[in-house]
Order: sequence, then structure tokens, then C-alpha cells
Amino acid sequence: MERSRRYVLLLAALIPITLSLTRGHDPSMKDGNVAFLPYSTLGVTVNITGDVRSRGVYRFDSGADIHTVINMTGSAGLPLKADTDLLYARLHDGDSINISTSTSQYTEIGLNSMKTRERMLLGIPLQPDRMDYDDWRCLPGVGPVLAKNITDNRQINGDFGSLEGVGRVTGMGERKINSLRKYF
Repeated sequence: MERSRRYVLLLAALIPITLSLTRGHDPSMKDGNVAFLPYSTLGVTVNITGDVRSRGVYRFDSGADIHTVINMTGSAGLPLKADTDLLYARLHDGDSINISTSTSQYTEIGLNSMKTRERMLLGIPLQPDRMDYDDWRCLPGVGPVLAKNITDNRQINGDFGSLEGVGRVTGMGERKINSLRKYF
């Protein structure tokens, strides 16, 4: 009697283990989203939004373009309505692709940059020449006056080129630049 009880308990324990092993994280899964591997340093991190079933943040090879992303994420459907140059332009870290199918008979594509908070959370380096007032305000130690000075300076004097170039703005001393360096 005791032996049969052990046998039943053993079977009861093996069934969930077997099911979990056979249903493991298989790349051919069709119902779940798969995140990029965070330990990979190669490639570009891109956010996909809009009318797609696979929204989210992905990591692609460095040479990826929007057309490749659409094909890899299964977002192809209606005919594309986008500039050919845009479709085959190389993607950069922090790009955000918006795929919209709800407004017409075409799939419309938009390319923007992720906001500063998203980039900071994902560890994507910021680019001072692509940041607006709200982006600068997200950084610690940058208040509304300094953010306005930075954006005004770039409008008047042109791109900064790097974080060191932001040093030409009144209020951006060496200490502040060094405290912000980890985000750039």
C-alpha cells in the first residue's frame, strides 16, 4: 500500500515537470512576446508601437532597417505606405517605429526617437543633439531654466556634437557634465 502511494506521488510530481519542459520557451511560440536578451551588446534597441501584435522593445542586428523589422516581427499585412528611403534606412539605438493600419488601406510607418526616460531605463546612451526641452528636464540636476538655455543655445549656435559641447551653455559646468556623463 505504501509503495503504491509513493508511486502515485512520484507520477503526480513528474507530470508538471514534464509539461513545463515540453512547453518551455520555444522560439516557435505564436502567442507570447519575446524580449531581447539584455546581456547582448551588439545590435540596436528599437521600440515598436502601433497596430501590431508584437509591440515592445526589441534588439536587432546593427544593420537592421524598418523593412527587416516589419518582416521579423510579423507586422507585414496591408501594403506599405512609406518612403522607400525610410523603409531601408539603417536603424539606430533608441529609434521608435510606429506602425499604423487603422487609418487607411495601407500600413503607415513612422520613425521617431524614444523619449529620454525610456532610453535611460534601457541603458541607451542619450544624444545631446536629438534632445528637446522635455528631454533635458528629465535629467537629474537640469531645471527648467537650464533646459531652456540648452535648447536655445543649440538653436542659435548649432549642434553640440557631444556632451562636452554642451559645456558652452551657461550653467553647464564641468561638475554637472561629469554627473550626467553616465547617461550619454
